[in-house]
Amino acid sequence: MIKESSKISSVLLIGEASGVHRNLAKGLRSLGVNVKHMVQSDAHLWKWHDDVFAHNSPGWRGGIARNLEPFWSIAKMDRYDVINFTNTITSVHGIHTRYYDIPFIRRKGRLLSYYALGCDEVGLIRRNERLSYTPCEGCLKYDQTLGGDCKNLLNPRWNKSNSIVSKNFDFGASSMVEYDHTSDLFPAESFSRIPLPVDLDKIAFTPAKAKDRSLVLHTPTRRGFKGTKFVLEAIDHLGSVRDDFDFRVVEGLSYDEYVRSVADADIIIDQVFSQSPGMNGLEMLAAGKVVMTGATDYGKSFIPEMQNLPAFDASPKPKVLAETLAAILDRKEDFLDFGTRGRKYVAEVHDPVRIAKCFLENWQRLLKKMFETA
Repeated sequence: MIKESSKISSVLLIGEASGVHRNLAKGLRSLGVNVKHMVQSDAHLWKWHDDVFAHNSPGWRGGIARNLEPFWSIAKMDRYDVINFTNTITSVHGIHTRYYDIPFIRRKGRLLSYYALGCDEVGLIRRNERLSYTPCEGCLKYDQTLGGDCKNLLNPRWNKSNSIVSKNFDFGASSMVEYDHTSDLFPAESFSRIPLPVDLDKIAFTPAKAKDRSLVLHTPTRRGFKGTKFVLEAIDHLGSVRDDFDFRVVEGLSYDEYVRSVADADIIIDQVFSQSPGMNGLEMLAAGKVVMTGATDYGKSFIPEMQNLPAFDASPKPKVLAETLAAILDRKEDFLDFGTRGRKYVAEVHDPVRIAKCFLENWQRLLKKMFETA
């Protein structure tokens, strides 16, 4: 029986990537938790939040606001049982006062938590020595903005940010094997593997169909990171030996435009350098597509449920990738079954309420321990 003082009634979620905190907030609210979701500034790419720490504007006034306004926002904040960060470990978008906010944030929460799911300054994939291959070379070479951020900002901060997490954060979780190296920053009892939350209510079921010409889409948000060069090589090779599919690259769209553009697709080639599926791969499984993404044996060892992952591994070797796609095209009569299994898998493993319960159980266990030893 959890004592009243260790129960969780309020959670602040800071940061966003691909709707993960949006979906987690939905799951927590379904369980009766009071949730607020904030991001660093209103210049944030993902617009699914309740509030911002600073308002973005150009010029020197904007620079001052990004560095100082977060501290005023923190001072006005309510206290929370848990404050969880994702895709960042700071509320400050500015450069000069970054991380100075952590002691003030610390005072506003009973438990500080970090969920690793992207290449922030802690979860950098290039720092994960357990992976047999990574997207880093392509990202650094071809993705000028994000590759430059990694090279010039995030990677140089890695040692400092790791020290900040070890000193100030009480709990950590990884969402994929790509970010499992963050477990090194926490005692074993303070770390967990928790899969990504996916909201099926936002994803229409438009399953792959058996037809003469299948529609194959590659959907890169970042060409270098996703391995587009190798996908195109595989498609060129396969297109020279068979003519039963059409191929398009879909990129540069808003999320809503993207969802509409993939409705008629049968096969989605997500990314080739991943060991396990990220949010796009999971959402496409939920939509009923045949998905080629990270699905290696190592990636599927992340949690036991991933042994049932109904996705095909997208190899970074063009010849192998082409062979896998050819084998899929030879099984068009199974497409609807693949799509049905994909949505069922996501519903069972990645349901936001299920994921919220995983977080709550870990947070409550740690708060109970803190309360009993206080």
